[in-house]
Amino acid sequence: MPFACIYVPNFPVAAALRAEPELQARAIAILEGKPPLEKIIAVNEKAARMGIAPGITKTQAELCADLALRLRSPLQESAARAALLDCAQSFSPCVEDADCDTTLLDLAGMESLLGSLPEISRAISARAVALGLEANVAVASNPDATVLAARGFPGITVIPAGKEAERLGTLATQVLFANRLGDEQKKEAVRLLETLDRWGIRNLRALAALPEVSLSERLGQEGLRLQQLARGTASRTLVPLEAP
Repeated sequence: MPFACIYVPNFPVAAALRAEPELQARAIAILEGKPPLEKIIAVNEKAARMGIAPGITKTQAELCADLALRLRSPLQESAARAALLDCAQSFSPCVEDADCDTTLLDLAGMESLLGSLPEISRAISARAVALGLEANVAVASNPDATVLAARGFPGITVIPAGKEAERLGTLATQVLFANRLGDEQKKEAVRLLETLDRWGIRNLRALAALPEVSLSERLGQEGLRLQQLARGTASRTLVPLEAP
C-alpha cells in the first residue's frame, strides 16, 4: 500500500516567502522573541551563505544591510499549513496532519485514478508550488519511510516496495529525530545521537545493521523502534484529518 509525504523544509521561512514572494531572491531571516531580545530562529540558504545563523540576535543581524528580517508570524504559518493540507487533500481522501511542515497521504487506489506513483509525485510537487510552497515529496510503502525520505532527500523520491532500507541507508541518523520539538524530547534525542555517535553509527544503514538483541539491551524498546525506522519496516496506520 503506497503512502506519500509532503514536507516543507525550513517552514517559518517558507511561510514568510509564501506571504511575500517578492523576497524569493533575497537573503531572509525569521526573528522570534520580545524586544530587545529577538533572536533569529530560521534563515534561507542565501542568508546562511552570508554567515547568518539561528541563535544570533537581531542587533547582530542588522549589521548585514542586504538581509531581510521578518518576525515569525503565526498567521502566515497557519495559512501555509492550510495550503499544505489543501495540497494533500487534492490527491487523497485520507490525509494525516503529521506536523506543521509535514503531511501524509494514503495513496491506496489512487494509481488507477491519477497515474503511476512517479506521476502522482510530480503532480503533488507541482500543486504545492502552485500554492506557494517549495516541498519535498516522497512515496514509499509505509508512512514512516515516506517521512524519513521526504525529510532527508530534496525534491521527489519514489522508493519501490522492498527497497526502503537500501534507499534510506545513506541518511544521517539525525533525520530520525527531526520532529522532536519539546525540550525533554530534544534532550533525549541529543542523548541517543551522542550514544550512536560513540558507537560509530552515523547513518541509517549502520543502525539497521546492528544486532537486535544487543541494541535492545543497551537502548531498550526505543532502540528497536529507531532500528525499525532505519530499516523502513515500521508499520502504522494514518491518523486521518477530520473534515471541518
